[in-house]
Amino acid sequence: MEVLDTAALLSWPLEMLMQGICANSQLNEVQRLSPARHLMLEAQGPRFESPNPAAIAVATEASQETGDFSGLSSVDLDVLALAFSTGHTLVTDDYRMQNVCSHRGHPWRGVIQDGVREIRSHALSCVGCGSVHRQGEVCPDCGSPLTLRRV
Repeated sequence: MEVLDTAALLSWPLEMLMQGICANSQLNEVQRLSPARHLMLEAQGPRFESPNPAAIAVATEASQETGDFSGLSSVDLDVLALAFSTGHTLVTDDYRMQNVCSHRGHPWRGVIQDGVREIRSHALSCVGCGSVHRQGEVCPDCGSPLTLRRV
């Protein structure tokens, strides 16, 4: 069993998806990107689950620790939460998700690409006053934009 990111759902043959676990929220993403693929996945795809709130909190905290939180969608957090709660390998080409898994010591592998080679930490820093924040697009201190920088 493996937890599959949307890239696997869209690119792998259906028989490779049968033993996978995915987040329910991924169905909407697949439907938006490929309605035909969505129908096939619903009929004969992987198992779909919703992560529990405690697992989402763990995924959120882990992504905030690496500074990747601002670049992850709610679907990404659901997929990370499923991987962390089940203990199964995460299959993703998303570097941010790979980075969070590496930081936590959680197994992952790429869908098509090799993936990250080192763990990176990022921080949202204000272009105006230089303060560092965990989330947001605008600095609450001075109102300037926040940009993601490698720490």
